[in-house]
Amino acid sequence: MYQRTHKSSTTLDDGDDDDDEEGEGDGKVGGLKVKGRMSRNAARVGCLADALFAAELCELINMAPPASDEANDDDTDNKDDILYSEDSTLAEWTGRKVVLNTTIHSDDLSISVLVIYESDYNGGAGIRHGGVDDLLSYAKEEIEEEEEDDDTSTDTKKERGRYLVILSDHDKSSGTTSSCDLPSIISILDTPPMQLRLNSRIRENNSASVCEPLYNMATKLLKTLRPIITISEKLQEKGDSDDDEESDQDIEEPQENDEAIHFVGYSLAGGVAAISANILEGALPLQQKRSSKKQQSKYDSLCGYGRGRTSAICLGAPPCISSNVENAFITSVITGDDIVCRTTHKSINHLCNRLHKNIKGGVLGKSVGWMSEAVSLTVSGLKTDKHKEEKLAVPGNVYLVRPRRIGGGSSSIHEVGGNGKESLRANVLWQLNDVLLSKSLWSHHKLATYIRSLDKVRLKGFVDETEE
Repeated sequence: MYQRTHKSSTTLDDGDDDDDEEGEGDGKVGGLKVKGRMSRNAARVGCLADALFAAELCELINMAPPASDEANDDDTDNKDDILYSEDSTLAEWTGRKVVLNTTIHSDDLSISVLVIYESDYNGGAGIRHGGVDDLLSYAKEEIEEEEEDDDTSTDTKKERGRYLVILSDHDKSSGTTSSCDLPSIISILDTPPMQLRLNSRIRENNSASVCEPLYNMATKLLKTLRPIITISEKLQEKGDSDDDEESDQDIEEPQENDEAIHFVGYSLAGGVAAISANILEGALPLQQKRSSKKQQSKYDSLCGYGRGRTSAICLGAPPCISSNVENAFITSVITGDDIVCRTTHKSINHLCNRLHKNIKGGVLGKSVGWMSEAVSLTVSGLKTDKHKEEKLAVPGNVYLVRPRRIGGGSSSIHEVGGNGKESLRANVLWQLNDVLLSKSLWSHHKLATYIRSLDKVRLKGFVDETEE
């Protein structure tokens, strides 16, 4: 990293140097100016750290007993010993406390919700949440403390606090796991996109599309979270009421707050996390069906309530938000040929059409079917979509982790989207917009596969010490 800095100095100063011209791929990492491959590697390292922490939280919610769990006391004590041990995510020294543990049901989906509050959190929020800068912030603080010696007059940085909203489409109350049921996932995602009207000053188009079942669940989720994340006492008293009757008093608007709100989700829950984060950021509206004007106004205050301090990281999330909605505060991770990350109403129709053509081709058609399949996918990848507001895409900054059989089973990581070479590879080689009929389309969706693939990522330019 030192060899790729613009200046010979390797201090962690944040000052800008107007004399240095930064080209594509340049940036700052913890105060160090870097460019080219090292800048991209730094972003990938930050993504890997965030994704592994997200996987840890997803495993935690699968272990945590729900509030309505009627298990005997011995089972609960055993789970508590695991959840609150010194090496666990909820260890006492971490300062994390569970403030909500529940399950939300809708017609199509059930989501388990675990909200953890960190009062000692002092990192970034919104688009600055996580990443390599947060990884280096601790080292920067140690250096500053050494330089300041024992100067007690220096002002300490105010603690921000953070809500970790962890979601899982694992319905513990019924003992079933939706994320392990492929037909159920496809039936939910194989629905026409739902159109939403946007504020024209926010987006280039005044409409956007979302996956309707996931959007409806996100609406229920935010109504449940409202008394937790808002700080107005009147909102906390009235927020969790599902009764249509409203008092004559005006409802106070939420006060400004600096606490970070970070969503984490895997599979369908990842899509719910992304949509919820967009609503709190103000990028998507919060619509209520069959609601009075007062009730609609009550929940409209949530739209944009977390602007500038909301973020999300999604593992194996489906395409759930149209590509014209920019949401750089979200990071999505895809592994290999994961079918869930490619499943939409449009991609399922494309898959059915390709299969029908292959079946009608007879013996000759079946023998060369793989060739026509490859040509069809390549041509579709080269086409440009004119109506971005109608096409669902995996939300936010997307990273593709590709497990490899060679090289000791190591994995590679690539940014998806943008312009140039990466965009061409995403559309033509990786086929992220169409379902790939491969042997790994379902195994690559497993959470264990995500953890294993993330753990084995090898970045270009780094040499494994075991090989030296």
